[in-house]
Amino acid sequence: MALSHRVSPSDRLIAGYNVILALVWLPLVGAAGYASWIASAHLAAAGLPWLLARVPRRPWGVVVVLRDLYPMILAAGFWTEIDVFRRTIGPGNYDHLIAPLDRAVFGTQLHEIWMPAMDAVWFSETMYFMYCAYYALIVLPLIVVAFRGQRAALRDMVFRLMVAYLACYLVFIPFPVDGPHFLYQPHGGPHTQGLMYRLVSAIQGSGDSLGCAFPSSHVTGAVAIAVSGWRWFSRPVAVLLTIEAMGVVLSTVYTQNHYAIDSLAGVVVGVGLQLVAVPLLYRALGGAPARMPSPRLPDLMPVFRRVRPPESNA
Repeated sequence: MALSHRVSPSDRLIAGYNVILALVWLPLVGAAGYASWIASAHLAAAGLPWLLARVPRRPWGVVVVLRDLYPMILAAGFWTEIDVFRRTIGPGNYDHLIAPLDRAVFGTQLHEIWMPAMDAVWFSETMYFMYCAYYALIVLPLIVVAFRGQRAALRDMVFRLMVAYLACYLVFIPFPVDGPHFLYQPHGGPHTQGLMYRLVSAIQGSGDSLGCAFPSSHVTGAVAIAVSGWRWFSRPVAVLLTIEAMGVVLSTVYTQNHYAIDSLAGVVVGVGLQLVAVPLLYRALGGAPARMPSPRLPDLMPVFRRVRPPESNA
């Protein structure tokens, strides 16, 4: 059986990030016993893409999809690791720089005044829905292109998301900003009776990472998906993804999870990464796939099963 030795740009990006994280943890070996284990795990993980590239080539299916999606799984682990790193190095943040910048840019602090001024349940539920729908915004487009069998689209979208998230993580590590969610008493009002409010509170209560406010990785990820929508989906779907991305930009501030400057920085960084950094990294790491037209929804093919060729009467 033939072997596939192709290592994708996402693979190389993940490998590089693992090496950087290993170098970040090594100086902390004396301060925390687990630092050496984490550094070793990152060094080992840096070779994972080349190991996966030697997996026997198989028809397009679940194994291939997981092969292309594994960077997203690692990204979730990298996110939680930031909190471990922050707690290892001790308290300290840069909110004392970002909060005044927020006030200077907007003339006020929108996270303080917006929700108290508009805390009716119908409006707050809309905003909390937009905030919660971020997770569907990231995951569903990947599932759709996977079921369509569009491997080039899947790899392109994963790469764009990885560039967005890993760039933010590399800012969070040396420049932690906690944001208003952790530092200020949240507004209490009729909005707290809403279903979406309680759902978001439950999700956040299950785990969050300190120091990950500036720039907003929610926003940079949403920008990556919006750009991917215009590359790989029909115009109506692209418009829908863009509207939800805009909802994420606004709702991160309304829900008092971010300073407005966090979301603004997320937009600026996100657009810059997609328009400038992604093409440059593609050229450096292996070349960008051509944009391909995609079928209109709901023309979805269940590609996780092999389609048998028609039998010949001959």
